[in-house]
Amino acid sequence: MIEGTWKLISGEQNGEEEPKEDIERSKLVIDGNQHTVTIGDAVLRGTHTLDATKTPMTIDADDSAGPFEGMSLKGIFNVEDDVLTVCFAAPDQPRPTEFTTKSKKAVLMHVWKKESSE
Repeated sequence: MIEGTWKLISGEQNGEEEPKEDIERSKLVIDGNQHTVTIGDAVLRGTHTLDATKTPMTIDADDSAGPFEGMSLKGIFNVEDDVLTVCFAAPDQPRPTEFTTKSKKAVLMHVWKKESSE
């Protein structure tokens, strides 16, 4: 469903827009249930579980490397055409219900454009 290589086109963290230089130096690679995310100089690696039967669809990520190493994040996602939108709560916080960090119920929201399928 979301496998492939993605380029960040917009995002926000803690209610603030992602810096343009970080957006330009970003990439998401999804292979099966494994993900590698590069945002600026930060690299996150881990696994995820999707549930497309829920509305909004849910994603749970367990990161094995990067700023959230050893943590679990609950999120929501949407895929429309070649655009993937994900939104995550802080570790150990309830799953967000909307695609924004401005309400402070989520810490990270990214919009990715698909570059290629793996």
